[in-house]
Amino acid sequence: MGPTSACWFVVLPDRDLTPGLLDRLREAARPAVLRIVPHASGRPWPAGRWPQEGELTVCTVGDVRLAVAGTCSLEPAELAARARQITDIAHIEPALSGAHGCFHVLASVAGHSYVRGSFSGRRRVYRAETGGATICADQARVLARLTAAGLDTAQLALRLAGDSVPHPLAGGALWRGVHAVLPGAAVELAPGGAVRTRRWWQQPAGELPLPQAAAGLRQALGQAVALRVRPQELVGADLSGGMDSISLCFLAAQAGARLVTVTLAAGAPTNEDRLYAARAAGHLPRIAHLVFEPADVPAQFSGLDQDVDGGDEPSVTLRARVQQQYLVEHMRARGARLRLSGHGGDQVVQSKPSYVHALLRRSPAAGLRHAAGWRARRRRPLAATARLLLDRGSYATRLAEAAGVLRTPVGRDDLCWGLSPHLPPWASEQALQLSGERRP
Repeated sequence: MGPTSACWFVVLPDRDLTPGLLDRLREAARPAVLRIVPHASGRPWPAGRWPQEGELTVCTVGDVRLAVAGTCSLEPAELAARARQITDIAHIEPALSGAHGCFHVLASVAGHSYVRGSFSGRRRVYRAETGGATICADQARVLARLTAAGLDTAQLALRLAGDSVPHPLAGGALWRGVHAVLPGAAVELAPGGAVRTRRWWQQPAGELPLPQAAAGLRQALGQAVALRVRPQELVGADLSGGMDSISLCFLAAQAGARLVTVTLAAGAPTNEDRLYAARAAGHLPRIAHLVFEPADVPAQFSGLDQDVDGGDEPSVTLRARVQQQYLVEHMRARGARLRLSGHGGDQVVQSKPSYVHALLRRSPAAGLRHAAGWRARRRRPLAATARLLLDRGSYATRLAEAAGVLRTPVGRDDLCWGLSPHLPPWASEQALQLSGERRP
């Protein structure tokens, strides 16, 4: 397999490992030097390749080791104070209560290793066995390289369904023997070899009124932006004209940042995003507002013949990589070192139509109004809509039936359990068979 990316780590249990494992880790880290942080016993704990400053913050309090990898609101002194509250694995998450950002958590307590990613799934954890021991990493391909794992062709075929892959099949590792840990779960490696997966994220109890929930979302977004920018810092920011990017720009200005905003104008003359972007730019403290026409930037799919680090698996973002790099270079030329983007905003605040199924049973009048709206928006026949809303089949049944609808055209929204999976029309019969046979 190809080289691993510039930054990665592997979490090792506090026990004797096969002698060749560290040699393979050093080989994977080249040309950089393999970084190692020890357990209290002196054995390697996290090992990998990361920058000297900024990526991994480690605190040692007696026999307890606590670390965060990524962007975290806890400064080293505060992280050390939290570590003093830990005497058992069960104390880790309560000790970190209130911390925000996007980061991995690593801990070593009484010989037990603990690792988890972010609930959003932006930071993942994977596990695999080698030499009779389970090890974890933040990248699947690092474990694949260490264990000489082969590609899982069924997972690869399933990727052709894109965003319509249902839970829990979505997000699995693309190598046999490498297992993805679900977001919201952590892995504990006991010194005796036992492996335990525990749920660290708990769903908030109850429901909030919309004004109260909106205030909470605003506070969370404000904290996230303020954690990443500094007063008077020059920051690049997308300003597409949508609510997601506009909101982030104003939050960055509220945090005191000066902005270089970029708008990539849409080609359709009826698209009003450019108008709203211009209006927003007029109220922002900025150095420059850059507007690019589609003809100004490199075309989609430019540079696909170039060898780049594409991550753990193929991604649709590669089609616009050169285009986005062009925009980044213009931001950087004006002094920006950081770029804010609204990617993911739609997924966070826009509901899928499947909520209507439960709403209809909890509040029939409201459910019927919402169902009528979705039916009109999707131009779906009344009989088909009613059939879906009356369906009481389980999720397990829906997964079992999914293999039979993989050739369904794109755009078939499911009011019961979400979007039905579908493969593109050019997918081979082998891909269809492999996808249909894939099990959680």
